Amino acid sequence: MNVVIQKFNGLWHLIVGSCQIRTPFLETQDRELVVTYARRVYPGAKIFQRD
Repeated sequence: MNVVIQKFNGLWHLIVGSCQIRTPFLETQDRELVVTYARRVYPGAKIFQRD
């Protein structure tokens, strides 16, 4: 499974397939927090970042 992390409208979002899921993290927060969150929610997924 692939999970893409993207900044959008001031928040970090996870994109899984065709679904865009808002995270509770502001875009000013560190990306590592979002990666840790994504790994906890989707264990074993490949994490990518899109600008």
